[in-house]
Amino acid sequence: MKRDYQDLVAPLDADVAAALACRPPERAFPPLEDRDAMDVTQTKPDIQSKDEAEWPAPALADAVAPELTADMLPGWLGAYVGALARSTQTPVTMSALFALSVVATCVQRRYVVQVHEGYTESASFWSLSAAPSGSRKSAIVAALTAPIEAWEKDAQQKMRRAISDRRAQIGEIEATVKRIKEQIGKCDDGQEREQMRRRMAELDASMPEELFPPVVFSGDTTVEALQMTLDEQCGRASVLCAEGGLFSALSSTYGGRAGPSLDVLLEGFSGGAVRVVRHSRKAFVERAAVTLGLMIQPDLLADAAGSSRFRASGLMARFAFAVPGPFVGGRNVRAYTPVPDELRGEYRRCVDSLLGDPDTQGPYLPPKVIPLGEDALGVWYDFAQWVEDELAPGRVLAAMHDWGAKLAGMAARVALLFELVKSGPELVEVGVMSMDGAVRLCRALVPHTRQAFRLLAADEVDRDADHVLQWAVRGGRREFLQSEVHRELHNRFTKRERLIAALQRLQSSHCLRHTKRKNEGARASDVWLVNPALFLH
Repeated sequence: MKRDYQDLVAPLDADVAAALACRPPERAFPPLEDRDAMDVTQTKPDIQSKDEAEWPAPALADAVAPELTADMLPGWLGAYVGALARSTQTPVTMSALFALSVVATCVQRRYVVQVHEGYTESASFWSLSAAPSGSRKSAIVAALTAPIEAWEKDAQQKMRRAISDRRAQIGEIEATVKRIKEQIGKCDDGQEREQMRRRMAELDASMPEELFPPVVFSGDTTVEALQMTLDEQCGRASVLCAEGGLFSALSSTYGGRAGPSLDVLLEGFSGGAVRVVRHSRKAFVERAAVTLGLMIQPDLLADAAGSSRFRASGLMARFAFAVPGPFVGGRNVRAYTPVPDELRGEYRRCVDSLLGDPDTQGPYLPPKVIPLGEDALGVWYDFAQWVEDELAPGRVLAAMHDWGAKLAGMAARVALLFELVKSGPELVEVGVMSMDGAVRLCRALVPHTRQAFRLLAADEVDRDADHVLQWAVRGGRREFLQSEVHRELHNRFTKRERLIAALQRLQSSHCLRHTKRKNEGARASDVWLVNPALFLH
């Protein structure tokens, strides 16, 4: 049956408002003056009794996107991500997409999904989660990558003897070639020199390729290092980290003259060939596979806006974005819920099974082509048509058409990863349940991507305005004094002028309204009213 996704478009903005969950008002520090404190507690009815219908609709730009949930991921992966979120007291949004990058790291280049004849998508997956400092990003990355690190150590230990023998063999041949070269220089007999040249050619032809210890993923790295990794690791590389080094390097590099170096990433995402010929290095890789799982601070996204070519390269269109709502400052430091040992063990066993045996299931083998089942293909076609419709001017995906144009392909990749989680490495086809789950997740990413792209385009005033709005709505403040917000957010707004600019930006977007409140025997207070629509559920 054809599925009509049009009825799911309207709730997006309502979901954004619903995600702005109210919290008890935060304590002001430093304390308010007596006059200001009286104004806060003794709300005059003439302000809140204004007709709410007079408020225009707030021009929200997804100040907070709806959170992702653990049940959006299948089986053992969703169970582990949910337990990890509870243990670290972080939103599932922080770790859900990163966990998919971990799965992709295990299977990329060994599997591809065939949507229909002539159209395949690789198993590589790029995720980018934006969360501020102190969000426990490093703890999440360490927990999700621990099984891969253990597998790496075991595989490296098993290959130590083979690597040592291979290097010794190469060394012997190189030493023999060097000795023959020296003899040729001293030989006067032309026939003998020709024999030695033929011997050198035979030795060159018999030179085995160097063996390298398996490296499944890297942390902070550079594009040049990725090229070398692809060359050494049978055409696959992955970056899984909680630091923004690579992202910063990419944005700054592409702003200069070294833009073409990004080809290794673009080809690695699509499964194309990488051919690098530089003065200092060469790399030739067929079917490159690159997965990225990055957790960075939101300001790094904003910094990337300094290079307009960064987004124009198509690099940003390949990421699955997650922008969790504010949560730092609301955690219980005494509460700790460890991940159950049984669940942690299951996660490790399943990741090991996806990594496979490096001797018999290595990335050097031809990929296994996994087709979509008939019902799954129908779901994909329906979703792809919805995506196409929403790319039209004025529709949901129009403002981020480059990302939207790749959304249907992302759904196919996610469905493949879901099916690998559900069925294991011996899967035969992608089932309809995996495709349904992939479509659900990809639709949930739309508001997160709008928020991420806004961060890319935002100036400092926009970011300040978002900070003030989140403070007001999370605290359930239907109105607040200007002096109150200045006191509570004094670390950010050290200058009054910066706060005024943010408040005026919110006023222009119909989120706030300014008024004055008279005080007997004192100057009037500046009061800011919050649009009631922001509190609708």
